Amino acid sequence: MIRALAGFLLFASTLCIGACPAAAQVHVSVGMASGVNQVTSLVADEKGFFKEEGLDVDRKPIARGNLAVEAIASGSMQFAEVSDVVFFSAVTHGIPLVALGDGSRGFTGKMIAVPDHRPVKTLADMKGDRLGLQVGTGLQGVFLMLLQKEGLKESDFKISNVRVVDMPTAMESSPPAFDAVLGWDPMMTRIVQAGRGKEVISAEQFQKMAGITYPLLLVASKTYIDANHDAVQHFVNAYAKAQKFIRDHPDDALQIYMQTIRQSGAKLDDAMVKTMMFEVPKFIGVNIIPSDWTELTRSRDFLFARGQIPSKPDLKAIIDPSFGDKAEASIK
Repeated sequence: MIRALAGFLLFASTLCIGACPAAAQVHVSVGMASGVNQVTSLVADEKGFFKEEGLDVDRKPIARGNLAVEAIASGSMQFAEVSDVVFFSAVTHGIPLVALGDGSRGFTGKMIAVPDHRPVKTLADMKGDRLGLQVGTGLQGVFLMLLQKEGLKESDFKISNVRVVDMPTAMESSPPAFDAVLGWDPMMTRIVQAGRGKEVISAEQFQKMAGITYPLLLVASKTYIDANHDAVQHFVNAYAKAQKFIRDHPDDALQIYMQTIRQSGAKLDDAMVKTMMFEVPKFIGVNIIPSDWTELTRSRDFLFARGQIPSKPDLKAIIDPSFGDKAEASIK
């Protein structure tokens, strides 16, 4: 009898190998930030961390954070990486987003001025300049907070709204449309490599001047989180694994990003991209750390004081640090 049962189980398992489907992976999509901040999701995909966590992930490059928020609100996207400015604007206008952790950190903005621009040590050295920046981005928020910190006003400059992707063209016009632009790579590097500008304030300098670490928040809708708690945790786990891989294998992570850059047709060398990835600490972990709470509180209060958001939400009601904490604990 035992022998017969064993034979039957062996036969059944053999059939299953060919006919029984594997456990289905959960399909989700994530809106990636442009530029170097997309490295976490790239690595998570390339190294198979999403699959290890039982996820089939569709990565969608998003030009602006508000577009990702709209996609989450409509249900066509489950996760996104957004700046604190976009996050606070969304939640105070009724979109039930929750921050799960940090997709990455580090301010990516840099100021590129025309080649013959006078030396710049502080923003005060740019008074009267025609400045181009993309309104509604986290970069604009940091710029405005820095103005306040340095005792300056927006009226001290001639500020115009321009998309970061359009800044290289604006600086190539004759004469240039701006004296300087504030944007992120690779567009800023393209301006410099084309001989149309020079870097006058680096990302590292901006971060030190403003006293920030600039968390880029990984968010999802509260509705999705409540209905798919395990899938959300697995997603954050994959991000934690990816950031650890980047820390442990920076050169390998660089080549993963370089492959994406080459496929896009951009002409950036390894040394330049390595600077973009590591000039400020970006991949120190997905968990919310004490400085994040301080920085996010300051950003929220600043936006409210300026009338850019209608209320000051309770951070503990819109940030759930448990996902990031659990993810980081699982890889130690």
